[in-house]
This record gives sequence, C-alpha cells and structure tokens, in this order.
Amino acid sequence: MLKRYTLYVSNDCSQCDNVLDYIKRKNIACLVINIDDEGDSPPEPVFIYPVLFLNEELLAYGLDIIEHFQLSYNRP
Repeated sequence: MLKRYTLYVSNDCSQCDNVLDYIKRKNIACLVINIDDEGDSPPEPVFIYPVLFLNEELLAYGLDIIEHFQLSYNRP
C-alpha cells in the first residue's frame, strides 16, 4: 500500500504553523487539510491539532509530528 500522509490543522494554531513550516522546508509530501476552512475532519476523533495520519492510522499530535519525520526520514 502506498504511504499517504495527511496532516490536519486548524486556524490560529502556532504548533500547526511550526509543523507546516517544517514540512515545507523539508519538502515532505503530505496532504494538508485545514478543518476550519475545508470542513473535513480526521478519520477518527482527535483532541488536539495538528494531527498526522498515515493512510487511516493516527501517527502523531502537535510537535511530535516533526520528531516523527526526523526519525522516519533522518531529516534534522
């Protein structure tokens, strides 16, 4: 199965901005969905944003998303 990252973010969220900046700087392929602007919701209920899914599996919340990519891609 093809890996497909989906990042759910919300408005006025500093951690969302930090994670988005990291993903852009490192050129990581990731679908970004703003739940406030687009009205979509994650595949399961979540309690904080940003939240990262791989396909339908929840991987990480908040700044732990950056750590996930650093470990997965060896991109400090």
